[in-house]
Amino acid sequence: MNTIRRGLKRKEPGQDPEAEEYQAGLNQFQAAVRKRESIRLKLQVSSAPGVMEKELRNKINIEESVCKGTAKFISACKNESQVLEAAKNLLLGNLRVDMLKFELNKIRRGRGSPAMKQGNPSYAAVSLSDVRIPLLWRPRDHMQDTGDSRRFAIFCIARVGAQIYDTGLVHPVDRNSTDVTFPDVLLFSKMPPYFELKLELYSYLLSDNSMVTTQAKIANSFSRANKSISKAVGKRLARTMREVNGVKEEEEDKSIKHKGPKFDLLGTATLRLDDSGEDVRSHELYMEETENDHPRLPPLFGQFCARLAVMPYCREEAVLVGGLGVKGEGITTWQEDCWVRLMDWKLSLWSGVEQYEQARSPTRCVRVDQETTIKDGGGSEGNTFTVENYGEGKVEFLCPTKESKVMWLAHLYQHACDQRRWRQAAVHKMEVLSPDTRPSLARSQGKTRSKLVLMYNETKI
Repeated sequence: MNTIRRGLKRKEPGQDPEAEEYQAGLNQFQAAVRKRESIRLKLQVSSAPGVMEKELRNKINIEESVCKGTAKFISACKNESQVLEAAKNLLLGNLRVDMLKFELNKIRRGRGSPAMKQGNPSYAAVSLSDVRIPLLWRPRDHMQDTGDSRRFAIFCIARVGAQIYDTGLVHPVDRNSTDVTFPDVLLFSKMPPYFELKLELYSYLLSDNSMVTTQAKIANSFSRANKSISKAVGKRLARTMREVNGVKEEEEDKSIKHKGPKFDLLGTATLRLDDSGEDVRSHELYMEETENDHPRLPPLFGQFCARLAVMPYCREEAVLVGGLGVKGEGITTWQEDCWVRLMDWKLSLWSGVEQYEQARSPTRCVRVDQETTIKDGGGSEGNTFTVENYGEGKVEFLCPTKESKVMWLAHLYQHACDQRRWRQAAVHKMEVLSPDTRPSLARSQGKTRSKLVLMYNETKI
């Protein structure tokens, strides 16, 4: 029973207080940068292809300069944490340069495309949080605290197109760790319903005290024997050992040429709209290596837990607002100067703009979804349209001009279509976290260790 309790209890390896303070400040700075970048992308106005091409070229030049500076910084670093963080940033910068060049080529190929029309599909904010990756240590390594003594540094990269963000670097990860938890919140802006979020897991072997192989023992014995035998025999034996350990020497040559730590890609996962929800779920983690017991890689479970939340902007931001005349079913007179707002798949009606500005509750709401019937009412001046739902009756709207009616119909048709495209994100409202929030503190209330174990038991092996 004591061994089981010991296995369920996660041990946090002790670190230097200065190193912990440095890592906490670095994580806070990175969270602020991610939040600023997501806000900038959300508020970015669609520009002409020439302007967007110029902006992408400037971003590519900035990222390339950052990569060059980071490569120089790696050779000057003496602290392990700084070297690991610089190597992680170099990997992230190179990936961003490649994706920005890909986006630039897409714009160049699509130059001269027609302008965007009214009633464009809505976008959404997507947040990834509560990422937890269980490790699969052998029972005698974890329970008895003996055997495997490898230590790793692990982090994740999440990307959708040119939006690429990384989590904080978690190290050291050894046999005392039952899983790797990332408290970071990654926020993606302006995501379409068909988005594909790719999550990549990277690791670096910090140390391996148990890595004393038979070949190493034989090589040491032959090296000692070379001191006492003739020079010719020593050269022949050295040549034979180089042929036996050729693969190992090639890896050493590569490590010498590559300055700084080189992270290995452990596994990838692709998350889509169907994987979103308010709760933390388990997802498949596809391994990049065929053998999970590679000495350079940590033992993975093949699953990971994460919370993917999707919030369409049209749920909290008005799609269209304006003054319209309203006439309900069975009523012959128009109610003039009504203020109407299209948002969250419904039309909210106020008797006047003053009530709307005072943030009062709407006097009536008309549902607008994929089951709603929207028709062009025509009218004497061709400036009316009707909205009808089953069991709610028909509501007729009077627009001030015919152009206004065309604009309202375009947004209504698109808004009703978006309800079908966003599926569960349109039915259930999910909380999209901000990069500066702390999910480990804000969302851990009510979650006990037993519930966490039950969630792990539900994962597929």
